[in-house]
Order: sequence, then C-alpha cells, then structure tokens
Amino acid sequence: MAIVGENSDGHSQQRRRRRADKRGGIAAASNRPDLEWSRDGESIALRVFGDWQVRDVRRLAVTIRKLKFANRAGNGKSVFVDMAGLTALDTAGAMLLLDMKDHLSAQGYVVSLHKVREADEILFQLISRHPREKSEIVQKRSMVLSLIRDVGAVVVSLWRDVIEMTAMVGQVTVALLMLCIKPWRIRYTSLIHHLEHAGLKAVLIISLICFLIGAVIMQQSVEQLRAYSAEHFSIDMLGILALREVGVLLTSIMIAGRSGAAFTAEIGSMKMREEVDAMRALGIDPVETLIVPRVLAMLIALPLLTFIGDIMCLAGGAMIASQMLEIDLQSFMQRLNDGVEIRHFYVGLIKTPFVAVIIGIVGTLEGMRVRGSAESLGTHVRASVVKSIFLVIVLDAMFAIALTAIGI
Repeated sequence: MAIVGENSDGHSQQRRRRRADKRGGIAAASNRPDLEWSRDGESIALRVFGDWQVRDVRRLAVTIRKLKFANRAGNGKSVFVDMAGLTALDTAGAMLLLDMKDHLSAQGYVVSLHKVREADEILFQLISRHPREKSEIVQKRSMVLSLIRDVGAVVVSLWRDVIEMTAMVGQVTVALLMLCIKPWRIRYTSLIHHLEHAGLKAVLIISLICFLIGAVIMQQSVEQLRAYSAEHFSIDMLGILALREVGVLLTSIMIAGRSGAAFTAEIGSMKMREEVDAMRALGIDPVETLIVPRVLAMLIALPLLTFIGDIMCLAGGAMIASQMLEIDLQSFMQRLNDGVEIRHFYVGLIKTPFVAVIIGIVGTLEGMRVRGSAESLGTHVRASVVKSIFLVIVLDAMFAIALTAIGI
C-alpha cells in the first residue's frame, strides 16, 4: 500500500471549511460519508469524504459494491484515493477502506492512498499488522431461500436432539442398572437434596395452580351446561379432565419450567467452571454423579406431585360447586364417585414416569451442552424449558389418543 504523507495546506483548508460549515449550521450534512470517482485518462481518481464510522458501514459497503461494478478489469490502471476530505475515521471505516483497496487490487488496479492524516496512517498500519478475514458484502437473500435454509436448520437441530437424547437415555439406563447391581454407589445425599427442591418445595405452587384451574373448569362447565339443564354433569367432566389430563399436564409443565430449568442452570454452571471436566479427569462419571440423582428424583417426585395436583383440582371444583350448584361436599363426592371410574386416575398416573424421564433428560442434557459463557447458559436454560414443555405436551397427546383408541 502506498501511503503519502499528510498535506498540511489541504488540511488547514479543510479545518477552516468545517468551522465555516458549523457556523452555517450544516455540519451534519457535510460530514455524511461518501465517495466520488472520476476518470483521468488511464487513471481513476477516488475522493473520500465525511465521517467513515461504524454506523454507516453497511451503506458504504453497498456504495463500494456499486463502485466495483462501475470499474471493469483495470489491467494495471492506477487508482488514486484522495482522503483530504475525510473528517473522521474509526476502525470499522479503516477496515472498509482497506477492503475497498483489496477489491480493486483483485480487479487489476494499482491503488494508492493520498493525503492521509497521521492518526489515520497509524490506524491503517495497526490493522495491516494483523491478518483479517475478508468481509463479504451481505446481499439480500430471497424469502424462499431463507425459508428453506431455516427449515433445514430446524430439521438438522431436531435430528441432533433425537440422537443426543437417545444416547443420554442409554447412558442413564446403563448407570441405573449398575446402581441396581451396586446399590452402595447410589448418592443418597444428592438424591434427597433434589427430592426436596424438585418435589417438596414445589408442592405449594402446584397446589395453588391446580386449585385455581379446577375452580375455573368447574365454573365454566356449569355455565355452559346450565343452558341444557345438565349442570350436574359438570362434576363428571371435572373429574375426568382433572384425573386424566389437567392434573398431570399442569404439574409436568410447572416442573419442566421450575426444576428442568434448575437442572440446566446447575450443570451448566459447573460446565462453565470446568468442574465436569475435572470430574472426568479424576475418574468420576458425570452421568452417575450429576444426572442419575436428578432423574431418580423426578421419577419419585412427579407421581406424588401429580396426585396432589389431582386432589387440588377436585378441591377447587368442589368449592365452586358448593356456590353454583348449592351442594355440600358429601353430595359432591358421591356424584364424583358415581360418575368417574378409577381407571381415569390410573390413566393420568401412568404417564408420570415417562414425563419425569423426559424432563430430567432434557434438563441435564441441555446443561451438559453449555459452553464457557453466560450467554450460552441463558440460551440452553431457555431451550430446556421450551423443549421440555413441548415434549410433555406431545407425549400427553400421544397417550390420550392411544389410550382412548384402545378403550381405556
């Protein structure tokens, strides 16, 4: 790169011109970055002016792209870049000017920068000392291609999740079998700790949510069935919905958002501090130490929480029934016993082990994916909650369709 020293007279004139522009109130317009070019025989003159800073890099890149198309292959022609009109330059603007020089040089031009200020010359030299990737001018992609790309990325991500979840299920299964053979290896302290946090401390919030939802279901059922003089059937509807779907679904979603996210954050923090790598270096299996206690805690806690959620749904419905149907608790229980079979309770309960495994596996797997940054931790915590809730709803829908199809 040929860089000629600063032209003192030119800069003095430029400073006087800027002061005059400020007095005239047009400083902002005079500092707008741009460039002009003209031909002079076999040479091309480029004039750079304004503030070449990061806020205008995108627009300037488009201008340079048009400039490249305006000047065809040079075959050794010279390009003189006059920088006397440059009023401000930061690192992004300097890199863009160097990229412009590289683009023109690749077309066969001999590019030289003239009237460069001393501070700008130092900036060019600092950038030139370090190798940099050539920036590609971002071109607009068509909407169809963008949609195809996004769909493809989602499919690949889903396939990767399926493979990794399957592998994690296999590792947890092997670890559980080994613990059955060697029960003294079970980490009871860790198991009880996670039972307390994932189970006992979740009782209050799950009870409150299920109580309110049960009350809402009962109130809406009575209002809709009253038009047909069938409001007493609302107790049957509440019992079937609460025991088969609502209790297990609300409990699972709450646990996925509460405990699943906590699992991801805990293991992710350990990954950030390289504690998991240290465990492997000491010969400690992270699956047996970190993942199995959490999955076991979920397998124990979720059925119990689901049972509590079912009871609270019915309690909320009983409270509304006493007000809207004017029946006491004994009559409510008698109607519930006559209209709801015990199989509905078993249908809801049988889903809980599968849901518990999904929440535990997804939460711990996303934690193991965390890399060494807070942004990565936040991303995987969010992914854990979204994936867990999505898979819980999908699994519940599959069970509902399958069990109804076989008459259960």
